[in-house]
Amino acid sequence: MDIANYFEQIPQMPALMARDVLDQKSVGAYNLVDVRQPAEYEKGHLPGARLIPLAELASRLGEIDPRRPTIVYCRSGNRSRSAVGILLDAGFKDVFSMGGGISAWNGLMAGGPPDAGMAYFSSNEKTDTLIALAWALEEGSRRFYAGLAGSMLDVEGRALFSELTSAEERHKASLLALYHGSGGSGTIEPLFPGGAAGDVMEGGIRVSEALGWTAGRDAADILDLSIALESNAYDLYIKMERTVKDDHSKRVFSVLAEEEKRHLDRMTSLIEKKA
Repeated sequence: MDIANYFEQIPQMPALMARDVLDQKSVGAYNLVDVRQPAEYEKGHLPGARLIPLAELASRLGEIDPRRPTIVYCRSGNRSRSAVGILLDAGFKDVFSMGGGISAWNGLMAGGPPDAGMAYFSSNEKTDTLIALAWALEEGSRRFYAGLAGSMLDVEGRALFSELTSAEERHKASLLALYHGSGGSGTIEPLFPGGAAGDVMEGGIRVSEALGWTAGRDAADILDLSIALESNAYDLYIKMERTVKDDHSKRVFSVLAEEEKRHLDRMTSLIEKKA
């Protein structure tokens, strides 16, 4: 199984190009959406930007005109990519994530975040294949959070990522039991070539690349990426719940989606405090 096949690229627009587009168009000709938290927005935002925090976006789609081009931004480009995935799923067409976020807009971003895509799979995908995919991504997330827990200087951050590491272990156990119950046999790792079951997480991002990007960055940048990952995981489980046919699998994916949503809410609260 090639995990890369389950992720589609997110349309992006470099910050310099976004600046040109916004300079050339009147405010009413486009949607400019800031998906950060209110405290971040209040400290500085792009003129004309509408604040819709990422965790609220799916329930506030009616505030965005789908007929207009839409540019979405956040702190460094992580949350905005997740937001674009949500908009694309909702039927928006002309929508872009601003690469590097407001940090790049202000000339502060030295290197963009790791490339990430939105989850995609056929409605005919086998249940055991989806379970195996979810398990592999949970293992990647576990390794990522374990790496952060060992490197964060902030006590609150270490505690959060240690808890998330344990949560991913629980998710893996639930998924493995579900995999065996759906007809899968043996362990899941051999289904993935090149060790991808351990080095790929949500968005199709390689764990090693993500940890490399976080090295030396402040807690807000790290939370920015982690919030995007949790949003992607929440979206993934919702899609899987809709795709599978049996009630037991639907319940498991629903429970996992709700837990990812709680993680997302906790991270957004933390980044709000650090803004």
